[in-house]
Amino acid sequence: MSLPLAHPACGAVRGIRTGQVSAWLGIPYAQPPVGTRRFLAPARARAWHDVRDARQFGQAAVQRHVAVVSKPFLGPSVGEDCLSLNIWSPAADGAKRPVMVWIHGGAFILGSARIYDGAQLAETGDMVVVTMNYRMGALGFVNFRGLTGDTRFASNPGLRDVMLALQWVRTNIEAFGGDPAQVTLAGSSAGSIMASLLMASDEAAQLFDGVILQSGTYDLVHSQEKSLAVAQAYLDVLEIQNGPDTLEKLQALDATKLLSAQAAVQRRLPGVLATVPWFDGELVPASIEAARSKTLRAMPMLAGVNRDETRMFELVPGPDLLPLKRDALTQFLRLHVGEESAAQVLALYPDQVAGNRQLATDLEFLMPTLQLAERHAEHSPTWLYRFDATHPMLGGAVHGLELSYLWNWTGALAMMARGGALTGDKAALAESMRAYWISFVRTGNPGTQWPAFNAVDRQTMVFDKVSQLVRDPDGARRAHWPMLIRAQ
Repeated sequence: MSLPLAHPACGAVRGIRTGQVSAWLGIPYAQPPVGTRRFLAPARARAWHDVRDARQFGQAAVQRHVAVVSKPFLGPSVGEDCLSLNIWSPAADGAKRPVMVWIHGGAFILGSARIYDGAQLAETGDMVVVTMNYRMGALGFVNFRGLTGDTRFASNPGLRDVMLALQWVRTNIEAFGGDPAQVTLAGSSAGSIMASLLMASDEAAQLFDGVILQSGTYDLVHSQEKSLAVAQAYLDVLEIQNGPDTLEKLQALDATKLLSAQAAVQRRLPGVLATVPWFDGELVPASIEAARSKTLRAMPMLAGVNRDETRMFELVPGPDLLPLKRDALTQFLRLHVGEESAAQVLALYPDQVAGNRQLATDLEFLMPTLQLAERHAEHSPTWLYRFDATHPMLGGAVHGLELSYLWNWTGALAMMARGGALTGDKAALAESMRAYWISFVRTGNPGTQWPAFNAVDRQTMVFDKVSQLVRDPDGARRAHWPMLIRAQ
């Protein structure tokens, strides 16, 4: 069988053919962000003249190895030269199929595009699936630009990586059988947070035509003030004096030293995702208030959360990545909604175990998603879901669990993420969810059986062994929330 050849503007690429789908892997969309390009804005990859071999995944971004996830999630290769993307398509035939661009999650410090195999979605949905890697952690999400005043540093470099990948898709995806005018941006966790931020960017929002947000909104990113404190913490840990040569000093460091500093900064800031995007006033609005006051570009949106999101974070070793304990949650609430409103909210969650878990999920995931859905539904079709299917060993419908139903995960990865193979009720749930997602990518609507959300009817699809539409499933708590959560 001949290997599939595509001819995008950047240069010809030869991929692999498996069944009814072709794949082109590890295509660079930016120049390597290494050496004197570290911490800078991504630069478009240079074109090539020979046929490029696109049969192997590129490197995953630099990150600390966590024993339970490193082998199944990352693959064998990790490094700074990570800005590549992967494409699955039924054929490079100019047919202009709808496109889904996926941003992987991992708390902005972990993860890789390689675990998201787009073949099944591409074949079943007759569409094109794109995944990409981006700079993470200290290399992608520290506000050295604001702290130093040195404009050579990029603002939100990891987020700019994603935007450049979207520009690449607009320019080149037609050569792979995709429609550059029908692009849905989708992501989970950190990927969802970035997708929501890009919705609020005047520049980036022109690069996609629909959005899927799975467990994350921009409510979890930093204010400029917080981002500056984090950047200073990095310099303190690295024992670098802020000055005109800070960029050169940081570029001279070995990546392993930056990773060690990343862990040290996180230990200094328990209960907070330390290394995340921030409201920079350049690529994205200057504050969460500015983002909320914007009328976002009109586009269909599908968004939701998992019922027991933060149960997963209780199981992660090391310092808490999010507020999970009552003292931290109370402080977080007081900071974000004021003393009086915080007391009213806390009264809804009297139990110190189950109540804390529900409060953390509501504060960090559910209520921000509901708030964004309410605003977006005022001018654009919006669909809302809640994922309730439980993991037998993790104690609930935890953060990220829905991914194992949407993507074709097998083997050890499937066992860890889902608790077993897709059989019986699990298989039926996976098939129905994929059908809804595919329909949304293809048409901007998940289907007639799932009515759009609005602030009056509040119809929500609850995914479980038996999925059903429920009106305002969290209304008993939602009605008492001030919905005024601000950036950290």
